Amino acid sequence: MTNGSTRGESRTVRTYCAQCYNNCPVVAHVEGGRLVRVSPDTDHPYHRPLCPKGVAGPELLYSPDRLDHPLRRTNPKTSHDPGWEEISWDEALQTVADRLLAIREEHGSEAVAFTQSFVATPLWEIQPYLRRLSNAFGSPNSVTTSHICNWHRDFGSAFTYAQPRAEFSAGWPEFEQSASILIWGCNTHATMPSLHGRIETAVGRGARLIAVDPRRTPLAESADVWLQVKPGTDGALALGMLHVLIEEDLYDDAFLRGWTNAPLLVRTDNGRLLAAEDVDGLDAEGGFVAVDSRSLEPVPVVPGEKIDRPLGVHGEHLVRLCDGSAIRCETVYELLHDAVRPYDPDRVEAITRVPASQIREAVELLTENRPASWYSYNGVEQSVNAVQTNRVLCILYALIGDYDVPGGNSIWRRPPLAYPYGIEFVKPEMVRKTLGIRENPLGPSGTLMSVPAHAFYRAALEGMPYPVTGLVGFGGNLVTSNPDSLTARAALRSLEFQVQSDLFMTPTAELADIVLPAASFWEVARLGFLTDYLGKEYYLHWRPAVVPPCGERRDDLDVILDLGGRLGLGEHFWNGDTEAAQACQLSRLEVGLDEVKGASAGIRMSMEMGHRKYEQSGFKTLTGRVEIFSQPLLEIGQPPIPAWQDPAALYSKEGEFPLTLTNSKLRQFCQSQHRAISSLRRQSPHPFAEIHPVTAAESGVQDGDWIVVETNVGAVSVVARTTEDILTGVVCVQHGWWQACGELDLPGYDPYSEDGANANLLFDSAVRDPVSGSVHMKGVPCRVRRRDS
Repeated sequence: MTNGSTRGESRTVRTYCAQCYNNCPVVAHVEGGRLVRVSPDTDHPYHRPLCPKGVAGPELLYSPDRLDHPLRRTNPKTSHDPGWEEISWDEALQTVADRLLAIREEHGSEAVAFTQSFVATPLWEIQPYLRRLSNAFGSPNSVTTSHICNWHRDFGSAFTYAQPRAEFSAGWPEFEQSASILIWGCNTHATMPSLHGRIETAVGRGARLIAVDPRRTPLAESADVWLQVKPGTDGALALGMLHVLIEEDLYDDAFLRGWTNAPLLVRTDNGRLLAAEDVDGLDAEGGFVAVDSRSLEPVPVVPGEKIDRPLGVHGEHLVRLCDGSAIRCETVYELLHDAVRPYDPDRVEAITRVPASQIREAVELLTENRPASWYSYNGVEQSVNAVQTNRVLCILYALIGDYDVPGGNSIWRRPPLAYPYGIEFVKPEMVRKTLGIRENPLGPSGTLMSVPAHAFYRAALEGMPYPVTGLVGFGGNLVTSNPDSLTARAALRSLEFQVQSDLFMTPTAELADIVLPAASFWEVARLGFLTDYLGKEYYLHWRPAVVPPCGERRDDLDVILDLGGRLGLGEHFWNGDTEAAQACQLSRLEVGLDEVKGASAGIRMSMEMGHRKYEQSGFKTLTGRVEIFSQPLLEIGQPPIPAWQDPAALYSKEGEFPLTLTNSKLRQFCQSQHRAISSLRRQSPHPFAEIHPVTAAESGVQDGDWIVVETNVGAVSVVARTTEDILTGVVCVQHGWWQACGELDLPGYDPYSEDGANANLLFDSAVRDPVSGSVHMKGVPCRVRRRDS
C-alpha cells in the first residue's frame, strides 16, 4: 500500500493492522512524523470495525517499555540481575552467528532450535524466512504452539477429508449463503473479528445459529441454540449429536454411500480395511471392498474411481479370500453405529450437562436448514481428545452433506505465492530427527516439522532423544505461551546459548544471552495479503513503514537475512536484500513488487474455485473418500473410529479438585501481549477468573476477592469475577499475564509463582493427546479458595 493524502506535517497511510492474525484494513494518521491515530479503512472491501488493539497502535509503537538497543547478558541466568549491557548490532549478530556455528560444530545442526510467533512482524509474514533459516542451517526443530492452537482444525482434519499433509481440509464456512451455522469453542467477538461480522450479517438475514461454549459469549447470546457444554466433554457432545443424526436417519444418505468409506468392509480378524487383492475373484490392486446392495456380492472400490452401482452400508458379511478361507467383515458404517450407540442424548446430558432436548434440537436445526456451515477453534484444540473430537466433528459435518457446497464449508485455497520455506534444504535425515516425531509421527512434528514445547524442554533438560543446546527466538514468549512454565525456565537456563528478538523484555527474553530490539509492523515495510477466508479472492498489499524505526529497532526480516549471511548462507538469503526476498514470493504471479507498491488499496486477485471438487477425482485420502474409518490412525495404535475418554479420569486426587478449569482470551490482548498498553489495561486491569455466583458461594469467595486457583500441578492468584454467564462448577482464566503497566501503576506478575497469574502453571504437559501432543487445557480438575493476604 502507498501513502494517501499529505498536508504539510499531516499525512495518512492506507495499510492494515497486524497486531493479530485478522489483518484489518486501517488508515494510519501521522502528524509531525509520529503515528497519532488509527482508524478503520471504510473504503476497503474487507472493512470492519477496529478492536481495541488496533486503536491502541500508537501506544504500542511508542511504549516506554519497548526495547531500543541490542543487549548482552553479563551475569549468570540464575542471577536476579541479568547485567544487561548495550552492544552494537554488528557485535550482537556476529556473536549469534559464532555461537550457533560453534554449537553445530560440536553437537550438530539439530542442537539448535528456532521459535517464532506474533511479535514485531506477524507470524505469517516472517515464518517462511525463519523456517528457511532453520532449514538452511540444518535444524529440523522449529518450536511452535500449533499443537495447542490450530493444528487439529487446519491439518488434523486431513485424517477425515484429505492426506495428512493437506492444509485447511475442513474448509472455511461460506457464511454469506449458509442457512445454518455451527460455531464450536470459538469466541469470534474476542479473537476473530474478520469472521464475527460475517456471522452477524448471516444471522441478520435469517441464518440459524448454534453456539457451543461453556460461557455466554456474544455468539451464544444471539444463538438459536446455545449448547453450554462442560469443558473437556466436547467429544462426548459431538458423539451425542452424531448418535441423533444416525439413529433418526437425518444424515445425507447419498453422500454417506457415495463419498464416505462407510460402505467399505473391515476385517474382524485384524481390524483393517479389507483389500480387494485379498478377495477371491476381485482383481483391483490398491483398492478396497464393499458389497453391492442388490446382489450382496463383494465389489472392488478403487480410490478416485466413481462407483455406478449402489453400495450397502449395513450388516456383517462373510467374504471368501484368495487362499480359500472365509473372513467375517463389518461395514465401516456398522462400526460407526456401534461407536455412537452408547452416546444417546440422555447419557450425554449426564456427561456434558447439555440437556438432551437441546442436543436433538441442534441436530434437527442443522439438517432442516441447509446448507450448513461449521467453524471451531481452541475450545476443541486444547484437549487430550483433540484429534478424536475433531474427527467426530468432521464426520458429523460430512454426513450432513454440505461439505464443499455453496453456503457450506468451501475448500480454501492459499494465494499462489511462492513462500520461500527452503524445503529444498530439508533432507530425509533431518525430518527423522525432528523432536517429537517418534511420539507423534502423525502430529505437528511429523506433518509440519512443528515441534511442541514439551518436546523441546525434554531435549534441553534430558538430552532426549538428543541434546538441544541453542535457541533462536523471534517472539513467541515461550515461557508464558505454553504449559509448564517452570520447566520452560529450567530448559532455557540449561542452554549454552539463546538469542531472542522481541518488542519488550518478556520472561523468555529475560533468560536469553543476547536480546535484539525488534521493530513493530508500523515501522517496517512488508508484502502481505488480505483474504476473504473463502479463497475466492484476496488482495495483495504492500504495507509501507508508517514511520521509521525508533531507536535501534530493526525489521525481523532484515535480521534473519543478515544472520543468514553471517552463517555463510548469504546466497540463499538474497544477500540481505529484503525487497528482493519479498519479490520472490510473486514469482508465480504476473504481478511485480513495484505494481503492488503502487496500489494504495492493494491488488485484487480472483481465485475462482467452484464447489464439490471431490466429484472430479474423489478425496485425497487412502480410500478416496471421507474417512469415517482411518487406517493411518489404526497403524499408530489409535482408534480408527472416533472415541472419547473422560479427561477427569486421567488426574489423580480428583475428589480434591471438584471444579473444572478452562481458559479463554480477552479482546483487549493478543496472547501474552499488550498488557503494558494503558488504554487496553484500563479495560481489564487485573487477571481474573470467571465463576458462577453459586460456585463462588460454595467455595467461600465473593465477587472481587483475590483467590487462588489450584490444580494438581500448580496454583495462581487472580480476582474472582462472578457471573451467571458461565456454567456452574466451571472456572475460566486467561493466559499471558506478566507485564506491568507503569502509566496506570498496575503491577506485573511473577510467571513462576503462585502469587503470580500465569495460567500455564496450572496445566500438566504430561496429559496430552496421543496423536498430536496437544496439552489438555480445557476441562482440568481444579479448586478455588480465598487468598490469605
